[in-house]
Amino acid sequence: MLTVTTVNVRVMDMTATTLRSLPRTAARSEQLVAASERTTLDPFQEIDWAVPLDDSAFHLPPELLALFGTPVWDAMTETERIAYSRHEAAAMLAAGIWFENALMQIVLRHLADIDVTDPMHRYLLVEVADECRHSTMFGEYIRRAGTPSYRPDRPVMIDDSDGGRAISYLLILAIEELLDYANRMTMRDERLHPTARRVAKLHVLEEARHVSFAKSYLTEVWPTLDDAEQATVVEAAPVLVGEIVSISLNPDVFDHLGLAGAYDAARANPAYQANVVAGLSKLTTFLGELGVIPADARPHWAELGLVAP
Repeated sequence: MLTVTTVNVRVMDMTATTLRSLPRTAARSEQLVAASERTTLDPFQEIDWAVPLDDSAFHLPPELLALFGTPVWDAMTETERIAYSRHEAAAMLAAGIWFENALMQIVLRHLADIDVTDPMHRYLLVEVADECRHSTMFGEYIRRAGTPSYRPDRPVMIDDSDGGRAISYLLILAIEELLDYANRMTMRDERLHPTARRVAKLHVLEEARHVSFAKSYLTEVWPTLDDAEQATVVEAAPVLVGEIVSISLNPDVFDHLGLAGAYDAARANPAYQANVVAGLSKLTTFLGELGVIPADARPHWAELGLVAP
């Protein structure tokens, strides 16, 4: 279960006396609202859903697939590999829906603490609308791909009621950066199915704004935490980011395709492990600069496979 219930990090008292206490994030919110007005995309207008989601092409870059380069992969025919990519893409998007639901919980609780006159309030409402569109887009892809829904088996529970909002936005960044890595590779790869590429591109364009807000928020909030609060974030972050990585690889894909031992092979695959590290590299670089990954905490991140040893 992914939860921050046990994390006790007091970010700030978001009451009427502390409104607009994040001026840089408020200013960034105004910029992001303007950007959203310029570019907000409807996936049911931007994507030609009449194109069959078949196995005429890979749905994810082969190098990004968790089995790539393993003996299981070597034993598969090209047709089997392409079908596997369709199922893995559907599972990634199913995890994406799970993640979007988790992110909206965080944002909606934050909205309850922000005065409507604060620019952050309007921007976060825009972000929720973005996440709703993304989930409908992911769901449409899964339905048309003809795969199982591959819903993650954890309850969607992100609880920052104890004040762990810094942790919550760190998790938002982890989710967004991991998906962004896969999406950017997908949208640029001309070998792939056009619908898969288009879904990835739409997601990248709008999620960039979400990343920008979360980074601005964390950069401004982090110095306001006392030593004990920062230590709690430092301790909790690698465990929770590791849980996000775990959710992103669904064993049901391999079970459905009858690939015995494939889940363990995928997790142990050096290529998969390298993709996890690469996918999180923007996050871990940012957190290192912020102070969330001090030198003495880095071995724990490496032990969990989240940064290079």
